[in-house]
Amino acid sequence: MRKTAIRFSTCVAVMLASQACKSHKPSQFVVDFVKQLDGKSLDEAKAQLEDENEKVGAFIRFMGNFKDEDKPQHFKPEDEREGTPFSIADPAQMEEAYQLALSDVGFNQKYGNGYSQLEPDGPSLRRGSAETPVFVTKEIYFHDGSKQSEKLDLSESHRLSSLKTIDSVLTEATYSYPVKTAVIQLDNQHDKADFKGTAVKLVRIQDNFVRVSLKKEAYKGYLEMEAFNKDGKQLDRTSYTRAPEGGENIQVLLKDYKKIVEGLLKNLEKGAYKDMAALQKDILDKMPSETPFDDVDEGYVDAYFKGNVAKIKIHIQDGTKEGKKTIVLRNLEPNHTGLMMVGEGASGKFGFIDAATGKIAVPYKYENLHQITPWFFANGKAPVFQYYRLDTAAKQLVPIKEHVESLSEDLVKASPNRIEDRIFGVMTSAGQMLLPMEFVDITVDPATKLIFANKSEEDGPLAGVTTIYDRTGKAVAGPYVTSGVFTNGLLLVTDKQGNSFFINPQGGKVINLKGYYNMRPFSDGLAMVTNADGKYGFLNPQGKVGIPFEYKSATDFNLGLSQVVRMNNDVEEVALINTSGAVVVPFAPSAHNDTDGEGASRIYTMQDKKFDAWGKQK
Repeated sequence: MRKTAIRFSTCVAVMLASQACKSHKPSQFVVDFVKQLDGKSLDEAKAQLEDENEKVGAFIRFMGNFKDEDKPQHFKPEDEREGTPFSIADPAQMEEAYQLALSDVGFNQKYGNGYSQLEPDGPSLRRGSAETPVFVTKEIYFHDGSKQSEKLDLSESHRLSSLKTIDSVLTEATYSYPVKTAVIQLDNQHDKADFKGTAVKLVRIQDNFVRVSLKKEAYKGYLEMEAFNKDGKQLDRTSYTRAPEGGENIQVLLKDYKKIVEGLLKNLEKGAYKDMAALQKDILDKMPSETPFDDVDEGYVDAYFKGNVAKIKIHIQDGTKEGKKTIVLRNLEPNHTGLMMVGEGASGKFGFIDAATGKIAVPYKYENLHQITPWFFANGKAPVFQYYRLDTAAKQLVPIKEHVESLSEDLVKASPNRIEDRIFGVMTSAGQMLLPMEFVDITVDPATKLIFANKSEEDGPLAGVTTIYDRTGKAVAGPYVTSGVFTNGLLLVTDKQGNSFFINPQGGKVINLKGYYNMRPFSDGLAMVTNADGKYGFLNPQGKVGIPFEYKSATDFNLGLSQVVRMNNDVEEVALINTSGAVVVPFAPSAHNDTDGEGASRIYTMQDKKFDAWGKQK
């Protein structure tokens, strides 16, 4: 399935309502917002309104960065670019893509004035072909050993009324994907259609530009638009915007909403409300019946193509498969400092709140402050930054002279604060140097958390070698040339004499690779190597041959598949095999072989065809 690219400004607009309303009947969004204030003090309500004001201001500033620079333009026939047909992915592939996305997902805990928010994140989630699942919390486990049962929809940015550091959350992840589509064809002579009783209308075709209006079920289920020129040639799409009706006026709607929130804040400052009930009533009275944050069920799609459009096809999901999984999400960068960076809506400056008291511990006085780790921060503008270490005992930011970059939640990579001095050491959260500033580069292995410190040795037999250190600064292995990171609990290394091994995290040599060549790290439980005859095969984690040496070339396994080449007499044949060595795509002659992308985005080119990450022909 071709994953649709949407401009981020559109992602914001999709959440926003379409029209300002003249009635004072509150919308469901306003009702829900007012309900959140139940049981809170006026000071707590003020903090929440300040945060709402800041959020709306951020939307206004962000959307102001985008200008509608696309205008319809006429294409010469020779300048038109052909597009590719749209199709939904095979259900089995989508299921595997979601399982992959959920395999390494965690969350980032972000802080506000008296609350925190949890944002799901993970490598496979970011680069995968699946949309982000909906995560709803069931149990929240704090670092202090306490737990809390609370239902928070993380996709809706619901807040947790706590600043305590969270270790993990038990969530229910749900997802869905289309298994059946309806295709609606429109042109200037046939510009209207019906989908399950709701209207789809072609509003305008002008050269390379198309606008389509969709109601209710059609708008909710919209997947893709394809366009064709007068000769029936499919055209490449360059961009599209999907937004609710009236979305063109979203800046006005946001500004009106912000003005109401600011008026409520001014009344709070004056002491105009005797209690929470009075404030809640005023919010319900002053907010219109439709706000910029209400859900909508009708809208439009604008699209631009590389050619002159004569007719279009609209793809709408007509059947979906839903999945559900209970999963524990872990905090990717837990903050154990006790002090949380927060921004002040009015000034835009940053300070720190004490998690224990909920009060400001470091005043709002830092502009353009951003967090590097929970203990290190920087402000300024590129290329000049001032770096700070958070002194939790003194409750202040202490300027440091070094340039620092994140290694882990409690360690940073430090170098002299000059661009030309690109040598690094490791600094702890206490500001002490764990490793001196004498390395070309430093990384932390994601699986073992060991420190890889690379040092250049121009006069030696190797261009650069890596020593592996534990979290106390003690060397546990090396110096070696390392390949990749620890996978299947093993790391591929080569010593100065040219001998290669797989070592374990304690530095022990587990697999001696003498007699093997072109070694690769483990992938899906197998490591690719060649034998003395130049044939490719794979070893298992015990150092035994897992797949025999019978290929002219091969690739690392990706989602259980490897592209392999063999010689059949004088003919070169290519296939895809799985981790047991079984053939998934049969051998056939191939003039050009290639792989592109990783994980679920992998594409295999062979046999004059293209195959996706699961071996299905595209």
